This record gives sequence, structure tokens and C-alpha cells, in this order.
Amino acid sequence: MVDFENTLRAYSIKDGKEIWARKTQSSLIRSQKRLSLVILNEKIYFNNSSGDISAIDINNGNLLWQTPTQSSLAFDAGFFLMTSDIVADKDALFFSNNQNQFFSLDIQTGNLNWKQEINSNLRPVIINDFIFTITLEGYLIIIEKNTGNIIRSNYLLNEFKAKKRLKIKPAGFIIGNKNIYISSNIGRLLVIDIATGKTQSILKIDNKKISRPAIFNKNLYLITDNSIIKLN
Repeated sequence: MVDFENTLRAYSIKDGKEIWARKTQSSLIRSQKRLSLVILNEKIYFNNSSGDISAIDINNGNLLWQTPTQSSLAFDAGFFLMTSDIVADKDALFFSNNQNQFFSLDIQTGNLNWKQEINSNLRPVIINDFIFTITLEGYLIIIEKNTGNIIRSNYLLNEFKAKKRLKIKPAGFIIGNKNIYISSNIGRLLVIDIATGKTQSILKIDNKKISRPAIFNKNLYLITDNSIIKLN
């Protein structure tokens, strides 16, 4: 786990005792989002509230590499960093934030592969050679994984009135065989055709934020403040 002091701690599952702790840089930046970590090949990759990405040896907590993603100019009292979950795919790590930055880092060294101007704190989805993400402004973006080139961009909120569009923020998304399912902060679920990027339907689930969709046994599940909703 990563605590509020940007320290990653490992605990024994047998007796709950701390095995090791690795402290990273403390920060004036206040994160509004739970921090993310990935475990792969005996290594832990995680972010902290400063935007640093670190690689740790899972056995002893030794730091293998650390890559900062934010400049010192970011340490401003009004700066709220919200970073997406980190996604690992083969030789790279992928993640984005609400500061209009989408990164690909080399998983072995932490070196920058590429960087794009994409504004999203949602977990990206990787399918074959492509990355799918949804921006905070409501655009579906498809990126070429190896180069970072944007190959398609579709605006998804055309079905809403102009004034309401400004209030809508995507909360999370998943990709099915033919459609993308996007939850929102206003309780609506958008069903988007992957091939065209057009909205197939908009389902009213609640009046407040609903969770990122999840699929289990060919059913789609959503969580609201007081219920779990199952959709066929």
C-alpha cells in the first residue's frame, strides 16, 4: 500500500508485520485520487502524489528507478493532480493525468518512450497495438501504442444539450466486443459503437456519479451510492 506520506509499505500476510518500507518524495501536491500500483515480474510500479513513477524490487523494497513527471512549477497551492491507474503492457507503462499529459515509460529503465497532450485521469484500455482512453472533456481517443500517435478522436456528448455538456465528466469505461460502455458523474451510462465512435444509447442509471462498469459472466455491473445494478 502507498500511504499519505508517499511511502510504499509491504506487510506479511501471515502476521501483518511490516516487511519493508520505501519512502518517496513528500509533496505539497494533494492527490484527489487513490494512488495506483502494478506488480509484474517481482517488481512493483507505483505513482505518488507528486506524479513520480517508481519501480521497486518486491522482495526487499530496493528502488530500481524513479521517473518524475511533473516539474517544480507544479508545486502550487491550487494544483490538484489526478492520475489514472497505471497499465503495464509488455515493455511499457501507460498512464495519464488531468494536466493534459499521457505518458509511455520504458518498464525496465523508466525512460520516456513518448508523451501526448491528452487530458484524462481514467484508466486506459490496451487492445493489441492500440490504447483507448476517454478525456475529461468527453472525447474518445485512440492512440497507436508504440508511437503515441493519435489515430482517432470522437466527441461523445453530442446527444446532450450544450449547457449540460459542461457539467458531464466520464467516471470510467470498459470495452466489449462491439461497444464501449462509459459511466458518468450524472448517473448516465453511454453505449458507444467502437467502429464509428457514435453513441448507440444513453441509459439513465442514477442522478449521481456511478462507478466504472465491470463485466462478469456476460453481464454488466455498476455501483451507485446505495446499490449494485446488473444489466444484461
